Amino acid sequence: MSGIGVITNPRSRINKKDPSKMRQLGYLLGSQGSPYATRSLDDLYRAAEEFKRAEIDVLGINGGDGTIHVTLTAFAQVYGDTPLPKIAILPGGTLNTIAAGIGLRGKPQDVLYEVIDRYHQGEELRFVERNILRINDKYGFIFGNGLIANFLEAYYATGRPSPLTGARLLVRTILGAFLRTRFVKNLSRRWRGQVTVDGEAWARPDYTTVTGASVTEIGLGFKPFYRAVEKPDEFALLGIHCSPLSLSLEVPRIHRGRAMRRDKVISQTARKVTLASEEPFAYAIDGDLYPAVREVVLETGPRLKLVLP
Repeated sequence: MSGIGVITNPRSRINKKDPSKMRQLGYLLGSQGSPYATRSLDDLYRAAEEFKRAEIDVLGINGGDGTIHVTLTAFAQVYGDTPLPKIAILPGGTLNTIAAGIGLRGKPQDVLYEVIDRYHQGEELRFVERNILRINDKYGFIFGNGLIANFLEAYYATGRPSPLTGARLLVRTILGAFLRTRFVKNLSRRWRGQVTVDGEAWARPDYTTVTGASVTEIGLGFKPFYRAVEKPDEFALLGIHCSPLSLSLEVPRIHRGRAMRRDKVISQTARKVTLASEEPFAYAIDGDLYPAVREVVLETGPRLKLVLP
């Protein structure tokens, strides 16, 4: 056995609030592996190279969705054709949607303790398999433009990112859809462009949002991507084209992981999707916002083994 490597984001909200948690992770690892606190992208790529040379068996990632996305991007690029180690998500961020999407909850040190204990005892680690998405030159589990990117922009603009802030903003959005507020009109600016799915072009020219994911949840318990686990090596894709009010009426169904009405959304699974527009558009990956571009290519990436405690 080659051990466990842990990447910690010291800038995540929980780790900044209580730096002792990072030290606890180091103590838990002991002789079973090495912790690595990354303060820059250079640190992260150096850690990926070191862990690859060490042939670690498990990569622990301590942070939220953004940390997971950035870490897996670096490791996928460094590892290349070499299979990635098993991934142990240690939910230590503001947004822990990916962890929740595989049924993983608990404090980072508790999750890591369980993984280390099983590893030390030579027990087989339990895991679920999910493909990560390749999005242009980056990797993540959830992609979204239009409404999703606009919502996240408003969320971060509050200066108080937290699940409670997200819930309040969602309520404001739903109520605003019924009242036709300026806030919701701004959030629901339509994306106009061409969507091509596995070589076939969609006929519609504009959407409230085009979003894809390889996990079922998008946050706050909502499960719009229930088809994400329908076929191996394919991801769920939604082209939502209805009005904000019409979409708000679908909220109960989305929360339960039920299909939206067919006259409101195009829903399918896919391996490769190209989004092209004459106007630059912003997009989000796992809660991180990216500057506007004219084209994004989503495709099925490596299949990962995500460890369960």
